[in-house]
Amino acid sequence: MHIVQALVSLNLGGSELVATELCEFGAATGHRVTVIAADGPLGARIRACGAGHLAWPIGRKRLATLRYISKLRTWLNQEQPDVLHVHSRLPAWMCKLALRGLDPARRPAYITSMHGHYSVSRYSAVMAGGDRVIAVSDHIRDYTLHNYPSTDPARVITVHGGVSHEVFPYGYRPDQAWREKIHRDYPGLAGRKLICLPGRLSRYKGHADFIELVAGLRPDVPDIHGVIVGTARPGSRYRDELEGLAERYGVLDRITFTGARQDIRDWMAASEIVFSLCSDPPEAFGRTVPEALHLGVPVIGWNHGGVAETLAELFPQGAISPGDQSELLRLSREFLEHRPAVAQNQAFGLRESMEKTMAVYQSARLERDQ
Repeated sequence: MHIVQALVSLNLGGSELVATELCEFGAATGHRVTVIAADGPLGARIRACGAGHLAWPIGRKRLATLRYISKLRTWLNQEQPDVLHVHSRLPAWMCKLALRGLDPARRPAYITSMHGHYSVSRYSAVMAGGDRVIAVSDHIRDYTLHNYPSTDPARVITVHGGVSHEVFPYGYRPDQAWREKIHRDYPGLAGRKLICLPGRLSRYKGHADFIELVAGLRPDVPDIHGVIVGTARPGSRYRDELEGLAERYGVLDRITFTGARQDIRDWMAASEIVFSLCSDPPEAFGRTVPEALHLGVPVIGWNHGGVAETLAELFPQGAISPGDQSELLRLSREFLEHRPAVAQNQAFGLRESMEKTMAVYQSARLERDQ
């Protein structure tokens, strides 16, 4: 098959990582793969796997972006790919409009992925309009069908994200060189017991709950230190607000903001506990949860959304009622005092996720050809 992945950009992010992994898997299993997206940090992986790359900014919110509709239509007509898989709303609209001008016999199977809680609107409805709609969790599948009731349930298929057991091996620990560099870059971490909240700096990600937790733990765990791995959107003052909150709680010296990192595996593996505290909306899937658990690191998370599905399968003792701060503090103390073992588990593996997606492609392609 010739498989096309279309998205906003190749920057670091959940949907971008999924598209990149699909490119790598598709190329490794003998398929021709093309990506249509603005370039970014993940571009090197796309090129390294042998995929083609059209660096067209089809997700840029400018009027000039509309000129790519005709370019897309011409390219699709010439190349006749088998599958066109879109991962975000504006690229989906661009592709949908480009497909309208094609002979139905020459159109690819059109796949959309619901990666999150898109606002309910006609604009977002495009993500529920594929020949097949991939939902990243059962929670997102239910969200899609509830908010877009005209969508055929048979076309909405759950494919959970997956974790590479090679990239996140069970029992992995950072090497001495990494630890020495971190202690040089962040000398305040030396001798501290780390807990980690990974994820971009957005208000619903639970950073305020995490800072309050560090403050609550400090009297009983004097060497506690919270690490927040992620960055805010350009121009955001949210980090300043969080630093102010930490100062008011008296734990500014016990919170480290690392910014964007590509060594998230090491930060999680160096931590006593990894947290997922996304509030409203909950995490659609929350890939850092299975990543940490596949490393063997305990996870505590609010028991809703995609995180509830992952914890139920991999580590149910880490699930707590959403917003229950007292239970969050109690369970964190318990885990820090007696760290629970995380059983090795093959669920939510990357290969399984990739094979399920390829099966969706094949099904939609066969339906198109009938």
